[in-house]
Amino acid sequence: MKKRNRTKLLDRQYNNRDATLFVIATEGRETEKQYFSMFRDSRIKIEILPTGEDNKSAPQYVLDRLDEFAQKYNMTPEDTLWLIFDVDRWGVKNISAICREAKQKNYQLGISNPCFEAWLYLHFDDLDPNDTTCKDVEARLRNKLGCYNKSNLDLDSFKDYIEDAVKRANNLHPHPQQHWPPTPGSHVYRVIQMLLKALKQ
Repeated sequence: MKKRNRTKLLDRQYNNRDATLFVIATEGRETEKQYFSMFRDSRIKIEILPTGEDNKSAPQYVLDRLDEFAQKYNMTPEDTLWLIFDVDRWGVKNISAICREAKQKNYQLGISNPCFEAWLYLHFDDLDPNDTTCKDVEARLRNKLGCYNKSNLDLDSFKDYIEDAVKRANNLHPHPQQHWPPTPGSHVYRVIQMLLKALKQ
């Protein structure tokens, strides 16, 4: 099958022809897509591949969506493909196998422990190491923001604290060899660092 040209993905009314492409397959259906919409800029194009109506959110399905995309489009060396999912429901053995496969395919990993809300909370404060479930982190986020609705993020609450979140997450888990944070934390900062770098070029 002939691959499609990546420029078909760009919004030619808006994106530069050489905009860097970030393809992000997510476990979540809405939260991550809303969050990454904050980074709209003509120099980058973020293509989110969320879980669909079929609710196939297990890491293997997230990986499959990225594989399907990679087989369909020609990419440049500057483009990056990311897997973003949580560790809270899938088990170490399963996650480890997915990470190995992803690395073999040169995909990047942005995994959160226990869930994406850990990344969101890092915009405001350090994580409590005792918050080991997504329910714990969501409760803490709700306390911090006054309310929290994962289907309707208040992006204004986060946008001024993105670099703070990167610093906190990086301080918690700075080792690039780690496939996912072994304690509460988030490697989403890795894709955000690349996005911020692309926006400064």
